[in-house]
Amino acid sequence: MQYGTLTSSQRAMFDTKQGSFIRKPTFVVWIEGFGDTTEYVMRIDTEIGLESLRGRGSLNIGRAILELNNENGYFCSDGISKVKKCARIKIWAGFDHLNIPIFTGVVDNVKPIGTLNAVTINCRDYIGLFFDSIIKDELGLNNTPKSILEYLSSEVGVVANIIGTEEATTAYDELKFKGQKMMSVIEKICDSIFCVAYFDEEGILRLVEREFSAPLSRGSDWKFDDSNIVDCMLLADSEIINDVTVEYRSGFFSRCIDQSSIDEYRAKARQLGILSLSSDLISSQTQGTIQVLLDHDLEGFKFTTSNSSSVIDSVYVRMKKSDAHGYVCVKIYTNNGGIPGSLVGTSSLKASDNLTNEFSWEVFCFDTPVRISPLTNYWCIIDTDSVVSGTVSIQITNATVNAKYAYYDSSSWHIENGKYVLHIIRGSNQAYRVAEDVVRFYKKPYERVKIIAPAVPQLQLTDEIKVNIKKMGLAGRYVIERRRHVLTSETYTTIDTLRKVG
Repeated sequence: MQYGTLTSSQRAMFDTKQGSFIRKPTFVVWIEGFGDTTEYVMRIDTEIGLESLRGRGSLNIGRAILELNNENGYFCSDGISKVKKCARIKIWAGFDHLNIPIFTGVVDNVKPIGTLNAVTINCRDYIGLFFDSIIKDELGLNNTPKSILEYLSSEVGVVANIIGTEEATTAYDELKFKGQKMMSVIEKICDSIFCVAYFDEEGILRLVEREFSAPLSRGSDWKFDDSNIVDCMLLADSEIINDVTVEYRSGFFSRCIDQSSIDEYRAKARQLGILSLSSDLISSQTQGTIQVLLDHDLEGFKFTTSNSSSVIDSVYVRMKKSDAHGYVCVKIYTNNGGIPGSLVGTSSLKASDNLTNEFSWEVFCFDTPVRISPLTNYWCIIDTDSVVSGTVSIQITNATVNAKYAYYDSSSWHIENGKYVLHIIRGSNQAYRVAEDVVRFYKKPYERVKIIAPAVPQLQLTDEIKVNIKKMGLAGRYVIERRRHVLTSETYTTIDTLRKVG
């Protein structure tokens, strides 16, 4: 909850007046170049939200629509606006002149209202400045979500207050933003760390986790019940996503699924192409042209992880088929005295029918990334046991190598020299965290509700509040995801869109 610059005693008085059955709504409107324009205002309608109505990953541009008296052509004369485009605007609202901020933004346009001596002023919050602005140069040392958002905010003349969480301070591998819209870049950043960016009532840019996990969610003692609402309506439940694949570099993926959600709601898959998050090249061998037929069910190569390795989520192998039918996968084993030891991970199956007839890079992904240690030997074994006909071949290097190749036969492992499979192995903790966050958040539908009430201006986006509306059978904890304020000199209503969290 927020109270602007009110003192503690004024806050207490504000709460008393807000809860009173007899109260007088008041507001203040300031427009750059005009100052206090409150006396001209006839109606105010503002709305802000965490995401646009287009859904996940889309920034919301908050809006405000004001109807003002235009006597003597104060704001608009002969159809020409006297308010400059992108003039700053700020709106406060409350009771008996105890006002707190509810909207900060810029003027978009001014339009006369028919034959009436009045105008409509359409405004956007500061997200609109990002929509209108193009990144002119590469961002240099600004290579984390926090530093990028702070830099872009400074470029358009607004303030950002970004908490330095681990996600917000993770560096990207490669960034090429020159020529792109700032808004598009911010959406990509939010997608890459599963966060939302929005401007609060004071016009300060915030970045919060989409899950609103404590301590980022704001608990509140406020409760909507049958005594303090005008109307309530159920909205469609939130969407379901239970199978997420994140492409963190071209052709490299991290995947997360929730099988219980798939069993209950069927598979609801989503593939995300996000900014190049930091990842580890764990092992690679890309030069070589010798062909080897996989004539054992299990055979493959030993590799040593890099000094920053922690997970494996993608394995590329050069292979081809010859009239093969069935399935292929790769398995990661520990190293036990120079031969494969314990199985620690199995990739998803790949239909051998879909392999090409000429050698190409085939990717195998793991539904759950394999946890590994740096500078440690492991084995990557190709399993062709489910190939029922035809053959599968791989390519190896012609370099001299010893004890890098193994196959399983007659109940034991056998080592061969002079063979090293062409491969690329990568992993990204950050990409898996994003996939895991998206699945955890969307794996089940959440109840959503819209509540119309006599004004509660002190509530904010991401506030967690209580709801107990018996006539609708609604009870529990909800998070505010969208807020609308509708004011005249006589009435003040707030309309909140809430998502149930408990």
